[in-house]
Amino acid sequence: MEIAEGKPPLTIETDNYSSPSISPAEMTKELVISKCNYFVDAQLWPTKVNLNPERWLSNFLPDEIEHAVQLLNSFMFFSDELTNRMFAASFHLLSNRIRGRGVSYQSAKITWNSFIDNVIVTPVRGEQPNISDSGFSFARKARQQLNLKEEQLMDQEACLRALIDGPRSVMFVDDFVGSGAQFRTTWERKIKLDRNTSVSFQDLAKARGSSFYYCPLVCTEMGYRYLLRYCPEVIISPVHILPSRYSALDPSSFLWPDHLRPSAISFLQKASQRAGIPDNNGKVDDWRGFRKLGLSIAFAHSIPDATLPILYWSKNGWKPLMRRT
Repeated sequence: MEIAEGKPPLTIETDNYSSPSISPAEMTKELVISKCNYFVDAQLWPTKVNLNPERWLSNFLPDEIEHAVQLLNSFMFFSDELTNRMFAASFHLLSNRIRGRGVSYQSAKITWNSFIDNVIVTPVRGEQPNISDSGFSFARKARQQLNLKEEQLMDQEACLRALIDGPRSVMFVDDFVGSGAQFRTTWERKIKLDRNTSVSFQDLAKARGSSFYYCPLVCTEMGYRYLLRYCPEVIISPVHILPSRYSALDPSSFLWPDHLRPSAISFLQKASQRAGIPDNNGKVDDWRGFRKLGLSIAFAHSIPDATLPILYWSKNGWKPLMRRT
């Protein structure tokens, strides 16, 4: 994964890294299927109607099975219950940023309660805004899971109007940060409020008083660095930060055992070509995932664009591991 050209690397100070320390052991098909079945029995995964490992493995040729099994073993699925718990955790992590250093417990409690009562929650919208953007569902979760008041949930136009009236705290919500470009678009997009006024969150961040927070569940290291650079006024509070080793395409990817890593990209490319998955230089549905991030991650409610299409593709007779809705 790359960061912006010509920019020195930024230091990330956070305890949220998901950092595997060793390469995975080689897994047999039987052992991985057994693990998947256990996840279904424990209700960590949905039934095979919605997520079917054996059906997906049937796509592969005999000389591809070893790689396919390892990719299946690396697949990360977040159920609705786990997603809700992660969302609450992301929100409560903000208390560490808001309380200030050296303050008393009572003072910190008052500050945090005031934040809860007054923060505005607004969704992150796609580069081409759509009602199906996951940020909208997470704005609703703020009411359902965090017990925030209905009037604290605002679309971006209403949020900007509120900020013009006076300083407020704003929390942007979404499930996943891949490249970071989607949030930057939200941050910099000018919204017309009346005939003579168009304003962005970035514009209002220059005025004193308001504070801005972004609480995604999962964020790539690439996306985190990107947002630190291009949206420095925003405090980013993800539950997990995925280093580049979580990409199936990374030279030191921890998704593959050592003996499979050198041939992993060739496997992905050939199988993807057979499925009819395009090579469009990192755009949506590129065989390497959006921006060539090469992840193997899914939520019950959606599959990020950064995930390898080979996991969700359903055209040309290809059987998906999980269907994309």
